[in-house]
Amino acid sequence: MKIKLLPFFLLVLFFSCQIQPEKTFSEIREGTITNLYDAFSKDTSLTRDFGFSCIAKYQGKTILFDAGSNADIFKRNTNKLGIDLSMVDIVVVSHGHFDHLNGIDYLLQINPKVKIYFPYDIFWGAPVPFDAAGQEQEVKDSLPTYMQYFDGGETKFTIMQSGRFWNSNIEFVKDSKEILPGLNLIATSSRYMGYFSCYPGKSFVEGQFEHEKDACKNTNLPELSLSMKTDKGQILIVGCSHTGVENIVKQTQTVTTDKIELVYGGFHMLPFDRTQIAQLAIILKTDLGVHRVAPAHCTGHLAFKILNDSFGDNYLYTGLGETVSY
Repeated sequence: MKIKLLPFFLLVLFFSCQIQPEKTFSEIREGTITNLYDAFSKDTSLTRDFGFSCIAKYQGKTILFDAGSNADIFKRNTNKLGIDLSMVDIVVVSHGHFDHLNGIDYLLQINPKVKIYFPYDIFWGAPVPFDAAGQEQEVKDSLPTYMQYFDGGETKFTIMQSGRFWNSNIEFVKDSKEILPGLNLIATSSRYMGYFSCYPGKSFVEGQFEHEKDACKNTNLPELSLSMKTDKGQILIVGCSHTGVENIVKQTQTVTTDKIELVYGGFHMLPFDRTQIAQLAIILKTDLGVHRVAPAHCTGHLAFKILNDSFGDNYLYTGLGETVSY
């Protein structure tokens, strides 16, 4: 009898091993923002890394803003926090730096058709206007047709790239726009800080020759921020503020004609000294009337301290894993 029952017990054991425990997800509550990727945290179970990502719920839509530096770490942290990425409705990528977008590769495994908004950056796949006429344009007529671009046709055209996220539902955004009622993408461009070449108070990278100073004027990194309208004012999420957080705030006020209730995300004050940060704190709080700040990512230790002292109770801690209500 024992010998006959053995195959049955082995069969039960086999199938029981195949049953996976059902995954449980945390609810993303309306009116909240949760930090999914950062280098500082109270929660020691999460993996700290230098990069940024957060997730918000606005008018029933789940919005992922940026996706961190490393897809494996992004996966690990979102799983640990119980984030169901298949439920993300909208993705906003702030700019084309590695520490804000590499987790998109994992997201697209889970949610391949999700709508992605990306800055109009030709280095990441935005359409490229181009003119291939070249010099001495009349020389074209001396060439056989098979040596002429487009068989001798128009030399001004637009290159439609496939881009990094090939076959994804991606839209490249050049100008600020409302994508849903009350939900605005704020498009700006960095004059100095975009490619780490120049910062206010530092006209060119140490060691560059004098004639290279003008290069600082031509970085022009495109950047997107996200603004959500509430009864208290605009909730502004910034990725890295290469444009200058104060300039993003000004642009948001121009686009929305509204006051700024909260600025959340990377303020990019790491390169600034105490005097510069103190001035920016005054500009944000007094000149621009920002009510609350929730600095993260590239803001920097010194800026954390100065902004905390300046805003007091209106400074919100927002390390990795933290959820703030707006």
